[in-house]
Amino acid sequence: MRSSHYILKYYKKHWPRYVLGIVLVVVATYLVTLVPRYLGLAIDGLNAKNIDINQVQNTAFLLGLIGVLAFITRFVWRYLILGFGRNIEFFLRETLFVHLQKLSTDYYVENNTGDIITRSIVDIQAVRVMLGFAIIGILDAIVTTGMAVINMSAVTNPMLTVIALAPIPVMVFVILKVRLLVRKRYTKVQETVSNIASKVQENITGIRVIKAFSQEEMEAETFSQLSLKKVDAEVKLAKAFALINPSVQLSFGIAFSVFLVLGGALVSRGEISLGDYVAFNTYLGLIMGPIANIGRVVDRWQRGMISMKRIDKILLSKPTIDDAQADFSITELKTGALRAEKLSFSYDATNQIIQDIYFSVPSGGSIAIMGPTGCGKSTIAGLLTRVWPCENGMLFVDGVDINHIPLKVLREACAYVPQECFLFSDTIMENIRFYDKRISDEQVIAAAITANVHENIIDFPAGYQTVVGERGMTLSGGQKQRIAMARALVKKPKILILDDCMSALDSETEKQIIENLKSEISGCTAVIVTHRASAAALADIVLYLEAGENHV
Repeated sequence: MRSSHYILKYYKKHWPRYVLGIVLVVVATYLVTLVPRYLGLAIDGLNAKNIDINQVQNTAFLLGLIGVLAFITRFVWRYLILGFGRNIEFFLRETLFVHLQKLSTDYYVENNTGDIITRSIVDIQAVRVMLGFAIIGILDAIVTTGMAVINMSAVTNPMLTVIALAPIPVMVFVILKVRLLVRKRYTKVQETVSNIASKVQENITGIRVIKAFSQEEMEAETFSQLSLKKVDAEVKLAKAFALINPSVQLSFGIAFSVFLVLGGALVSRGEISLGDYVAFNTYLGLIMGPIANIGRVVDRWQRGMISMKRIDKILLSKPTIDDAQADFSITELKTGALRAEKLSFSYDATNQIIQDIYFSVPSGGSIAIMGPTGCGKSTIAGLLTRVWPCENGMLFVDGVDINHIPLKVLREACAYVPQECFLFSDTIMENIRFYDKRISDEQVIAAAITANVHENIIDFPAGYQTVVGERGMTLSGGQKQRIAMARALVKKPKILILDDCMSALDSETEKQIIENLKSEISGCTAVIVTHRASAAALADIVLYLEAGENHV
């Protein structure tokens, strides 16, 4: 669904708060438009030959009361409307994040991480501002202008009011001309923001490589160029608005000058009172504020609309791997037995990775997949967890086509240790437990002992409560691999997949882990992707891939 559908869904659920806020916006604006009228009455009272002090005092009291009521209503509507906008921002961001979790791996291969982050933060904020500030600005302009026109016509005459309000059509014309240009230039601004976010994310992730090759100055220069492009885009956007406020001030300045002459003549002839003259001018000034604010309203509105389109590109993206063929009567895997028949896969029509692969692993059995780099070993590991799509009739788990098993059921039964181990910026304890509170500290420690990383962990000052850096950057490659292995083992999976996850270990550590794993993998179906014969020795079956074909 589009972002607009989610926003409407939220509105339908919480509309009383927003509607009450809108009503109070109208009331607050109406109260403000009463001030010039009563101000004019007060001036007429003071200008009279026989000053009625009671009338002046009553008018002053009414002006004070109007000020208090305007303050209260304005405070309440800001709480209701702006708070509502914050809640929509939270709801929309949460919806977007949940949707991102559902998208398949290939989406993140094809799309830039920095751009996704920008859409999840900056664009959603722009939508919130549009739904709060922009809508309020539009209502304020409509109510203020409408009430001012009615009162101005009552004070003088309709013809003079029309002359005084002549700048408004000019402003509308200018804004309509500027609107499309603003949309185009704001799109460019958002693109530059995404590029900067991508560069920052990339540099932080690859900071070790940058330092190792002494590329700090080159990267700083590249970042500077991206920043200059953003500045250029922002300046061009600012130019699109450059004429709006000056045009408003010039037009209303002319209107004030015209009425100064015409209104003065009317006062001198006694056709209107001095109070009416002041009230008329005050209404003219009152209108100027919302009209001048229209430029900002258009800016926020265009930013919000562009941002909604950018968010929609994510929300309308469909996962390439889903439960369309799933049999939801399957709630768990019974044994974890695996079978492949003519298993083939290609990332595109011209790049066949594996072809006609056969193997069969009984429950509790194990298979080692070996072969040269690029032969498709890790691809098979990805197919087993449905990270990559698999055609029907090629891969079976518990005798059931893998496409018929719900994704949640399949993946909850699997534990996967990939080649590139990822750790979260949290404690070692939580990285192994993986936020599953059902797993006890004792189980975490037992898994760490099996993965031969326990001794390393307790050597840290904070032990298992040591917070690792982003992606585990404070740990060595071998420590990360072993912690990731412990995370898989503590899950007690039906299917354990080890994708060349001991490549960073020395032979002695690997030997110790292999000894520890012998008892662990006996209780589950194990798939071991490896280059090393010592690791392959753990398996009952060895599948050797060469040019995408198997030799058992």
